[in-house]
Amino acid sequence: MTDTKQFLIGSQPVGLNYPAYIIAEGGVNHRCNMNLALEMIREAKQAGANAIKFQTYKAETLVTKWAKRYWEDSEPSGTQYAIFKKSDHFGPKEYKRLADYCGEQDIAFLSTPFDYEAVELLQELQMPAFKIASADLTNYPLLRRIAATGRPIIQSIGAATLDEAGQWLEFARSCGAEAICMAHCVLHYPTTADEANLRRITLIGKRFPGVVAGYSDHTLGSVCNEISVAAVTLGARVIEKHFTLNRKWPGDDHYHSADPQMLARMVESVRTAERALGVAYEDVLPCEENSRKFARRSIIAAREIGKGQCITEEMLIMKRPGTGISPTEISKVVGKIAARKIAEDAAIEWEDLQ
Repeated sequence: MTDTKQFLIGSQPVGLNYPAYIIAEGGVNHRCNMNLALEMIREAKQAGANAIKFQTYKAETLVTKWAKRYWEDSEPSGTQYAIFKKSDHFGPKEYKRLADYCGEQDIAFLSTPFDYEAVELLQELQMPAFKIASADLTNYPLLRRIAATGRPIIQSIGAATLDEAGQWLEFARSCGAEAICMAHCVLHYPTTADEANLRRITLIGKRFPGVVAGYSDHTLGSVCNEISVAAVTLGARVIEKHFTLNRKWPGDDHYHSADPQMLARMVESVRTAERALGVAYEDVLPCEENSRKFARRSIIAAREIGKGQCITEEMLIMKRPGTGISPTEISKVVGKIAARKIAEDAAIEWEDLQ
């Protein structure tokens, strides 16, 4: 198996030794309004996201016209087709405008393809990586088309067993895919904090050591700071958070998304957590040197010791600063003869002993 623990999305390195790659998942929260979509790009960039992601689909190639909706909505009943049809009005011209504007704003343009035509369109737009939705983990024909592009793949594994994820990975490798992020996800909207089960991120790292672990977050925007920080701490190097301009807008994913202010705070929290994680090290940090020197203890004379006296432990006390003989050397001091008079409260020096 190829061991690709890091890869590039555009010019941005992604992997364990790099800051988390943060994706603002705009989906279709632009409500098929170009001005809103462009504003989302600007706000995502301002918030500090590395990328903004949309969704590219047509209702006709996504779902049958009779498939029942399985999620709650403002409408009491209806089909999946009716819901998706409301949000599939963007075409090649609109996605090119989005991609171009992302370039102007210096933020990566991503979009999840749901059919072959979308893959071809997004490849033509030079999209730097492909995100595959959890629900398409078993859509091997779509995966084959995406793998053929040679671009990095981010696959969410919501509602999948790790055995299914392993089978997906094996097929992706057989199709030539190398740069892969496997993202933990709970395919339930909204995901409560109790349901997030972030420890699965560590399982991904152990079970699939050749891939980058990530997290696609469906919790409410109000808790995304804590959730994302925990995910990064557990090893997620790609974080995807649903994003909207207004969480109060009806329908779509607005209610469980982060708004611009929430996204900015989330990004800041993740970056702070990354700085706090630092690196694994064995030696002392430079900032600890003074404390090491002055807060540790030395062997001190508990009373005046006369020249020629044999040093006993009762003559000694351990006090700060740690600039003299360390208490770890006490067995080498006890039993020695004082070479000169040692004043009370003076640090014992090797020159004082014979």
